[in-house]
Parts: sequence; C-alpha cells; structure tokens
Amino acid sequence: MEWTHPALRADIMETTDLTTYPTEIFTDGSKIGDKVGTGVAIYTDKRLARKCKYRLQNHCSNNQAKQIAILKSLQQLLSLPDQTNRTVAIYTDSKVTLDTLKINTIHSVLIEEIRNMVRNLTKEIWSIHFGWVKAHTGIEGNEVADTLVKEAAQDEEDRNFVNDRIKISTIATSVKEEELKKWKAQWKRAVKGAISRSFFPTVEHRLKLRIPITPEFTSIVSGHGKTKAYLNRSNLTDNPMCPYNEEEQSVEHPVYVCRMLEPQRSSMIQHITNREGIWPPQKNNKQVAKYLNAFLHFVESIDFSKVQQTEKEITCIYCTNIICGQ
Repeated sequence: MEWTHPALRADIMETTDLTTYPTEIFTDGSKIGDKVGTGVAIYTDKRLARKCKYRLQNHCSNNQAKQIAILKSLQQLLSLPDQTNRTVAIYTDSKVTLDTLKINTIHSVLIEEIRNMVRNLTKEIWSIHFGWVKAHTGIEGNEVADTLVKEAAQDEEDRNFVNDRIKISTIATSVKEEELKKWKAQWKRAVKGAISRSFFPTVEHRLKLRIPITPEFTSIVSGHGKTKAYLNRSNLTDNPMCPYNEEEQSVEHPVYVCRMLEPQRSSMIQHITNREGIWPPQKNNKQVAKYLNAFLHFVESIDFSKVQQTEKEITCIYCTNIICGQ
C-alpha cells in the first residue's frame, strides 16, 4: 500500500460541545473468546437509523476490530438517505486508535484507509469529527454497538469476514510464544542444569530478570565456579572438601554454610527477612528474582581470587584466611 503524502492528509478533528451533530455514529469492536466482531450504530437526529455488524477472522486483534468499525461507519455515510447536513460525530472507546489517527508518522493499513476515507469525504463537503466515549457507561449508542459486536462474534454461520489481515506484531508474538513453549519443555526435561534450575525454576521467571552478568554470578548459578567440588569433578584437585568447614565445598557451600562469609551472608539474610522473605529458601522458590540486588551484592563480596595452592590442594576460594588451606 502506498502511503499518502503528508501534505494531502486530512486533519483528524475532535468532537466539540459547540457543534451540533445531526448524525452520530457509535462504533465498537472486540475479541470475544477466540471470535472477533465489530458493530456500528448510526443515529440520525437522535434516532437509531441503522445497525451494522461484521465478523473478522479469529486472528484479528481488538485494535483491528475497533478500526474496522470506524472504517465501515465512514463507508455507511455514502448510503444514508438524508445527506443535507453532512456534519458527523464518530465515537469510539479506543483512545489508542484516536491517538494513532492523529500521528501522521504512524502507518498501518487500516489507519491509512481511515485517513484516506476522511480525506475523500471531506472533498464531498462532509465534516467529520471523532470523539472518545467510555465503554459500558450506559450511553445508548455505545451499548447498541457493543451488542452488535457480540452478535457478530458469535454468529457461527457468518463466513463473510471483512478483515483477514494478520498484524506483524501478532505473527511475532505467536512465534515468540511457540519458541518459549519449546524452550520451557527443554528446560523441564533437561538432565543437566539442576543447579541453574534451583535458582531459575522457570524460563519465564528468568526472562523477567535484568541481570548484570558477571563471572562470579555465573559461576554460582551454573555451579561451574572454582569450588573444590567442581574442581574435583574436573580432576583438578583430589579433595572436594572445604578444609575449614570439613564438608564438601559445593556451590551451596558459600551461600549457606561457609563461616568465613558469615558477615556478608548475615547482611543478605537480614535484607531478605526484613522484606518478609524466607531463609533458608525452599527449593525452586524464585528467591533470587525477588531479592536479586541482595543476592548480587553477596556474590560480589566473594573473592574468587583467593586461590592458594599447597601440595596440589586448592584452598577455599571464599575464605579470607590462609588457615582454611592448611
């Protein structure tokens, strides 16, 4: 579709209390369940003169339905019996559509068709104003349009779809949802990654976080840091135990046990419990996400450079005292 040159576009005028509108049109459109309908109620001299309803393809959005309603209402003007006074008010409950119509730098097929229709009608001495009405507030015209929307959406026999375009954003959302579904399935059935899943139990949970990735943080949540348990699995040390604590130096060791990190851990625990958190956290309880800043601060307090090598043993990298390696 070719976009109209900005100099040729019609001005989108708003309704005003100072103007009398012999013709008033109430429009609405909505997605009801998986069905999409749109409705138009045309009033002439405050009397209901015409009702129109249309069905859209199920993949159409709410915005498309509301914009189709406006476009169809403009087309109906050409067939009204009395066209002596061509001043019209078109009402919608979609602020998004009204704002979009006014911004000439925003392009979409339906919005551009509405603009073109307004321009053509203006040449025919029509004066068209657009107004916003709040939905479900008892305005007769709006309620009639809403009823027409429901009738159109629920009409199983109507296969005359007035719009079957798929928005690019709808396609993008569908692809994203499908990929997320596959990712979730892979994350759930993966044999490896148990430590990461304990910190991030679901993919959605992880995607909501904005994490400043650092080597320290990654080593903790992946379990691939310089802990003696990991180094032992990699055949880089013969002893997986932390000499100071006399237990295996796993990734949970610095977070929950290591006494040399007691001051830093106490600060993190206080931050969490002051905010009604639970310590120690239950498995897969999303505590990292809820108290991310406190956890990040704790992780950054661990000095990974404290690696001492004595007789092929690697000391506790979390401790600040050489005695831990003796």
